Amino acid sequence: MITEDLEIVKKIFQMIEGGIVHGYDAFRYEVEVGESYMEAELAVEKEGVSVTDAEIDFDISDLYFLVKELKANAVRRGEPWLSFVMSYREGGQVTTKFNYE
Repeated sequence: MITEDLEIVKKIFQMIEGGIVHGYDAFRYEVEVGESYMEAELAVEKEGVSVTDAEIDFDISDLYFLVKELKANAVRRGEPWLSFVMSYREGGQVTTKFNYE
């Protein structure tokens, strides 16, 4: 991952982290990008309960545009990935794992 991609990943994290309305202990954002589709799921854990319908306060289309930009950068470098997962637990480190085609 190059510096430009790292900045995009940071923006994605900041958007999600700052947009979970009722707080969280941990979250997991998983997205799969195909040629003509994008599927994403945000799982939020709070007090031991995980939900996928947490209230968010950000424009989901802004998030999708960042993901598309990240994917396009990878394709240009010849490193196409099919999906990625970003995980974070309060006080821990952000982990991002790319699954390649």
